[in-house]
Amino acid sequence: MRILRVSAALILLPSFAWASTYKDLIPGARVMGLGYAVNSLAADDPFSIFYNPAGPANTPYVQLGSTLGRMNSPRGTLVFGALTYLRPFEPINTATIGGAYLVQRQEHGGDKDVVNFHFSREYKVPYLDLSKPLRIGGNFKMINAEGLDGAGFGIGLDGGLLLRTNMGLALGISIMDLTTNVGLPRMTYGLGLSYTWRKRLTLATDMRIRDGLTEFYPGIEATFLQGLLKARMGRGLRLDLVETVAFGVGVNFSPLQLDLGMAIPPAGIFRPGGAYQASFNYRFGAPPFAGNFVGSAAGEAETLRGQINELENRKRTLENEADISRTNRVAAQGELDEAERRLLETQEEFRKVMKKKDEAAYDLQLLEMRIPPKTQPQLKPRPKPKPAKKWPDRHVAKPGETLRSIAKRYYGDSSLWELIYDSNRGKVDRGFPIEGEILLIPDPKESR
Repeated sequence: MRILRVSAALILLPSFAWASTYKDLIPGARVMGLGYAVNSLAADDPFSIFYNPAGPANTPYVQLGSTLGRMNSPRGTLVFGALTYLRPFEPINTATIGGAYLVQRQEHGGDKDVVNFHFSREYKVPYLDLSKPLRIGGNFKMINAEGLDGAGFGIGLDGGLLLRTNMGLALGISIMDLTTNVGLPRMTYGLGLSYTWRKRLTLATDMRIRDGLTEFYPGIEATFLQGLLKARMGRGLRLDLVETVAFGVGVNFSPLQLDLGMAIPPAGIFRPGGAYQASFNYRFGAPPFAGNFVGSAAGEAETLRGQINELENRKRTLENEADISRTNRVAAQGELDEAERRLLETQEEFRKVMKKKDEAAYDLQLLEMRIPPKTQPQLKPRPKPKPAKKWPDRHVAKPGETLRSIAKRYYGDSSLWELIYDSNRGKVDRGFPIEGEILLIPDPKESR
């Protein structure tokens, strides 16, 4: 109930600018029933060519659709109709091509004819992890407008993209009516956001902006009987300043889809305003709706069979693991018993070794008691160090001695003979010491 109250409050919100005209009409009974809150719900709607060309992308079937409607307003009655044709584009697996024609005639208003040539495809954006592929699409259009503000023939482009997630969120963005000057408002921007709860209830909003007009469209759609029946409600098109509330219903007689939509002015049913519309779409080669139940039941049965097979495989695996565990447990118990037996043997051997050790220690103690104690040897006194030699020394020259032999005797080095020579020059003759002379032997440190 709270959702319904919020939805009703949103539906009755006023617009932000001037009223809509026949130029702002979008064909399709589903569009009318949802109150134009369809930009993010364009997927698989053939009439999305007229509001978000990204919707028909990756259609698996050839589709033919048609709609016819009538709207009342203070200016005059507006009658409109549309035809759509879509088919897969074989060279590109996820692409769709097609065409559409829209005709509008308003009494005391204007006439409008539009021919669209359509292309759309699904595209996986690199380095962007999307739960569902991005849908993009565009139209090349030829338009003819006459009557009120009409300026004849022109050409133009439409473009749109659609983002969807597995959580039920969807975002639709479109730029429509990028045309040459035909007297109609150009460049209509559309932004839609929707959320689907458990594939049963969808809340949607749309913002449509063009020169001189900004409109906000909320809508709600409920699904019953596994998609067989859909009920819709939203804020209708405010044609020529007449506020309306829209209702709609859709029935899935696959491969045929039927939709009905209507709008009534809340200010009073006798006020000139309101609308009604009927649409159908036929999908060639699509399975019947009853086949969906058979297919879903078969799919569920196949899933259950797969789960049963998986459980049986897991059971066999667990039984094998249990057998291996029992075998390993028996082997481990045997190894444990053997280890305990070896432990007991080792403990017994250890006790025997300790007993032998105690006996050997006792015998050694007895032997030590029998052996007489050894006498300590007397230490010899250390010889006193020789006193350091005092320099200079004296030497009496003997026959046959040389300065080298004397240096060898006192210094231990015959090369120090010059030291003796320098101290005894008057007592040396021709390199030999004079016999009987007392030679002075200097300190060898003087040579350093």
